[in-house]
Amino acid sequence: MMNPWAVLRKEKDYARLFAAGIVNGMGDRFSQVAVLGLVLSLTGSGLAVGITFAIRLIPYLIFGPLGGMLADRLSKKRVMIATDLIRAVFALTPLLVREPADIWLIYVSSFLLSAGEAIYAPARMSAIPRLVRKEHLLQVNSLEEVMTGLVLIGGSISGGFVAALLGVEVSFLLNALSFLATALLLARLPQLRGAAPDGTSAHGPGQAAPAESADGAALQASAPAGAQASAPAGTPAAAAFRLLARSPFLRLMLLIFAVWPIGDGIFNILLSVYAVEVFHMGDLGIGLLYGALGAGLVAGSALTGRFARQIKAAAVLTLLLEGICHILISQSGSFGLLVLLLAGTAICSGIGNACNQTILMMIVPEKIRGRFMGTLAALQNTIMGAAMFLGGLLLEVLSPRMLGLIGGGLLTLSGAVFAILYCASRTLRAAPVSGDISG
Repeated sequence: MMNPWAVLRKEKDYARLFAAGIVNGMGDRFSQVAVLGLVLSLTGSGLAVGITFAIRLIPYLIFGPLGGMLADRLSKKRVMIATDLIRAVFALTPLLVREPADIWLIYVSSFLLSAGEAIYAPARMSAIPRLVRKEHLLQVNSLEEVMTGLVLIGGSISGGFVAALLGVEVSFLLNALSFLATALLLARLPQLRGAAPDGTSAHGPGQAAPAESADGAALQASAPAGAQASAPAGTPAAAAFRLLARSPFLRLMLLIFAVWPIGDGIFNILLSVYAVEVFHMGDLGIGLLYGALGAGLVAGSALTGRFARQIKAAAVLTLLLEGICHILISQSGSFGLLVLLLAGTAICSGIGNACNQTILMMIVPEKIRGRFMGTLAALQNTIMGAAMFLGGLLLEVLSPRMLGLIGGGLLTLSGAVFAILYCASRTLRAAPVSGDISG
C-alpha cells in the first residue's frame, strides 16, 4: 500500500484540493478564535458563546441537502469556487462590530459562513472519487484526516497568536483572503460536472483501477449491480432507499455515522472542562489537548494503509476502541496520560473516518453521491449539536468524569453491538447454502 504522501505527489488534482483545504481550514480557525474572543469581550456571556456555536450547526439542516443537490446537478468545481467567493465577503462582516448591540452581525456572519460550508462540503467530498484513482481512495481519505489534524494543530495555535499580537481585525481579514486563495487553487481543477458515464475517475477510463484490497473488492462485489456505473432509475430519494435496502453493511454504516457524532458532541464539551476544571491547566491545557487531537489524526493517517485489506472491520472496530479510550480518559489521574489517551482516540477516529468515507465513495453511485453526503452531513451535524446541548445540560448535574464515562460507555457498547452484527453478517455469508448438516 503506497504511502499517503506519495499518493499526494501522484494525484496532482487532489493535491490542489488538499492545499485548498489547508488554507480554508487555517482561515476558519483564525476567524473562530477571533470571533469567540470578540463575543466574550463584548458580552462576557457564556450563553453568547453557546449561541455562536449553535448557529454554526443550524445551517446544515437546510443547506447540507441543498449543497448535495447542487453538487449532483452542477459543476462541483464551480459550486466550490462560488461559495468561496461569496464567503470571502461575509468573512469581513465582523469588522463592522463595535459594541454589544452589534453582536447580531457576528451571528449573521457565522450563520452565512456555515451555510456556505454546508453547500461547499458535499461538492468537495463527492469530487474526490472523480479526481483520484480508485486504488488511492483509502490513502486520500487518510490525508483528509491529516488535513484536519494539521489545521487543528497549526490553526488554533497560530490563530491565537495572530489575534493577540495583531488584533482580531487581522484575523478576519486573513480569513477572507483564505477564501480568495482557495478559489484560485480550485480554479485549476477539471470541471467535474455531472457523473462519469462509465463510473471512472475524472482522469479517464485508462486510469481507473480496481481497489487493491480484498475488502475493497468485496465492497465492489457487494454493491448493487450497476451502482458504480450509474444511479438506479427513479428519483434520487428512491435510488438511495433502494441502495440501502440492498446493502446491509451500508445500513450498519449509517448507524455508526449516527452514533459517532453523539460522542464527538459530548467530548467537544468536555475537552476544555477536563483541562480547566479537572486538571487546572487553563488555556495551556486546552491548547495541549487540541494539539493531541491533531497529532493523533496525523498519526492515524500513517496507520490507515495497514487496514486496506480489512477496511470494513476497521470501520466498525475503531468506534469500539475509541469508546474504550474515552472510558480510560474519564478515569485518568494524570494530565500526561490524558494527552496520550486523547491522541489515541484521534488515531481511532482518523482511521475510522478514512475507512468509512472510502466505503461510501466506493458503493454510493456517482449520480446521487452529492445528495447522499449532503444529507449525511446534515444528519451528523444535527446530532452533534443536540449532543453538545445535552452534554452542557448534563454537566449541571453530573461531574465531568461521570459524563465522560457515560459517553465512552455509549461508544463502547455501540461499537460492540456493531462488531457483533458485522461478524454475524460475515458468518451468514460464509455459511454453506446446502449440504448435510446432520451430526
